[in-house]
Amino acid sequence: MNYIDYIVLLNITITNYLVEIVVSNKVKSDNELGKFGILTLVMSRGLTMLPAAVVSLLLVDISLSFNVEVGVAGQASTAAGLMSILFGLVMGALSVRFKHKSLLFTGILLFVLVAVSAFFSTSVSMLIAVYALVGVANALVMPMVSTIIGEFVSPDRRASVIGMTVGGMFLIYLLGMLSVGLISNIGWRMVMVLVIVPFGVLVGIMCRTRLPEQTKTSDDQVSISDLFRGYMQLLRNKSAIGVILGTILGFTPWYFYVIYGASFYRQKFLMSAGSVSIAVIFLMISAIIGSFTVGRFLKMASEKTVLLSFTSLLGAITLFTFRIPSFWVTYVASLIACFSGGILITISSSFALGQIPEYSGTMMSLHSAADSMGSSLAAGLGGSLLLVYGYELGSSAVGALGILGVLVLYILTSNPKLAPNP
Repeated sequence: MNYIDYIVLLNITITNYLVEIVVSNKVKSDNELGKFGILTLVMSRGLTMLPAAVVSLLLVDISLSFNVEVGVAGQASTAAGLMSILFGLVMGALSVRFKHKSLLFTGILLFVLVAVSAFFSTSVSMLIAVYALVGVANALVMPMVSTIIGEFVSPDRRASVIGMTVGGMFLIYLLGMLSVGLISNIGWRMVMVLVIVPFGVLVGIMCRTRLPEQTKTSDDQVSISDLFRGYMQLLRNKSAIGVILGTILGFTPWYFYVIYGASFYRQKFLMSAGSVSIAVIFLMISAIIGSFTVGRFLKMASEKTVLLSFTSLLGAITLFTFRIPSFWVTYVASLIACFSGGILITISSSFALGQIPEYSGTMMSLHSAADSMGSSLAAGLGGSLLLVYGYELGSSAVGALGILGVLVLYILTSNPKLAPNP
């Protein structure tokens, strides 16, 4: 127990460090958003990871409670991904019609509703239906976080601020995994409520009180044609299309780690939920470090080069990591994969945000939908292959998709400042 206490102290220290970064003078230069506005966006993005923390670590327990296979219970993530894709397409229009802050707040409240509803699920089908709403909540929260950054943060600071939200997201996921591991003996239903509801309520309050109001066109001035103009602009922009397709394929390996990584360690190496939560701590620290080092890489290379490099690295590692019989070799490879994932998520959002600046809400909504499609591919394709062939073939398949994503990004995209005007 002393070791667990040490890990808790370590995470409190990391949390304080993140807060210091958020409220530092470096962030205060973005006067429009403010230090607490940045912190609110960090926490909002982190909230999106808490359901995944519970489902990933306790997926075995969930499957046992309904007497189904792990791959079947994992289809809850597939349903969430599909809903996120569908609602993400609609969000492209909603982001023009409604205020970004209001959309963000709605998504936060939906996370709270999902946690409470999951508690009362009586079958795996009901759980999958309820958990599908996580996809709607993600489609509301994720693009609006990036869009608000795009509106209130100067272009030269956007990648760094996005890196803060990504790093905070991983940190909150890390703390969530630790909390889940410590209280997993009370049952996954109660864990879902205790981990998500209090934090979601706090984030909702901060969203309403700490974020600035949108300054662009008011709701009653938006015409029907305006709602779909962003889609037309995107369809005319080859680079923007490449970003969407590359995100779908390139993010698939990352989500295989997120959805099935903890279950892999529990089943392959017979580790307890508490032990896996500790192992995940250092994987998430690696991702946090990656998200905060994006600025350094951008000083040495363009956004596209950084994006291609780490998408390639993540895909290549995933091809063989889950085949290795040694725990420590697998774990070191996973550390490198998570470092790459932290960079990938940060640079991908920044890269997408600059493609169509005048319709950043639409672009980021579709980018979020592409992100969710990558998650669905990892959960659906990966889960199906897992059921039939095991982790080895499932991981190889999603790793190959990641490499394919690199080719798409290389051929179709260009850096935002070089992207042709639609």
